Amino acid sequence: MRSVVRLTGAPGLAAFGGTAHTRADREQFRLTLAMSRLNGLTVAHAHHTAVAVLRPGDNFGRPRRCVRLLIMLAGAATLSAGGRSVRIETGGGALLHGWEEYLYESTGNVTRVHLDVDVEGTAFADALHDVPTLAWRANCPVLHAAGAAFAEIVRRDERGISPAARSSLEHLAQAVLLSVLAFPPSGGVPAPVQRRSRVRVLEHIATRHSDPDLCPATVAAELGMSTRSLQRLFAGSDQSVAEHITAARLKHALALLADPHLIDMSLDRIACRTGFGSLARMRRVVHTATGLSPTEYRRQRLAPDDDLGVGPGRTRAATPASGQGRGHISPL
Repeated sequence: MRSVVRLTGAPGLAAFGGTAHTRADREQFRLTLAMSRLNGLTVAHAHHTAVAVLRPGDNFGRPRRCVRLLIMLAGAATLSAGGRSVRIETGGGALLHGWEEYLYESTGNVTRVHLDVDVEGTAFADALHDVPTLAWRANCPVLHAAGAAFAEIVRRDERGISPAARSSLEHLAQAVLLSVLAFPPSGGVPAPVQRRSRVRVLEHIATRHSDPDLCPATVAAELGMSTRSLQRLFAGSDQSVAEHITAARLKHALALLADPHLIDMSLDRIACRTGFGSLARMRRVVHTATGLSPTEYRRQRLAPDDDLGVGPGRTRAATPASGQGRGHISPL
């Protein structure tokens, strides 16, 4: 669930792992960071004063290779790596490799959002494979819209939100990222044609998987390509087009089955709502993925937990964290 961190003054700056150019900036340092963790994604909204932070190439603290889409909502910052620097202003942003060291610097107040995503995650492996570092300097309409969406995702991830609603927020974050990747910055490093086409396909699946008629043939037709060309795009990748469609439907179905607010929703309706079209098909896919039938999976996920007081109709909610310079965080 969403967590909130607040750091102030020189102790907060030290806990953040940052530096400031002047004594006044150190003493007046302020950071408010709200983060939502949605399975393999982390969406964050931050406001901070002047700061400089050296990112060590630790994949933003994640265990596997990770990329970050950073968007400036207000203010500006400079990103420096490999002897080159680029200034990112309001409405601009960057796609950054978590395994590469870079310096982030701002000389004034900044409001920004970012999305961290595992490069090796199933839903993104084909879209993010060999993706280059990208930079949109300022006033990109796509990034303006994406930034507003990420900020709203964090705001809406409130205590007590249902698993189905959180799954929808996750799908929205995925779709926003894929939309941004489909339109790289002009004058930047162009993405290979094959990768851009894969991104378009994955974006289409993310938004259309609940249509029971969606299949490789309809995806190809709706995107204006032949089925053979579509299949060639994913040749040698971890998943075929059909498997990507099934994976999107499975993820959606498992979220609905685990939602205590939807305990009265029939399995047939869940199968239709998630694009499987029939209960028999959903049952086969769920059993293959989990070893359980949909009924057993629902019962297991909604079983009462006496120690935590969690049962049907209730969900676990994380307690927002806050601090005044305690510990060490480095979300930038």
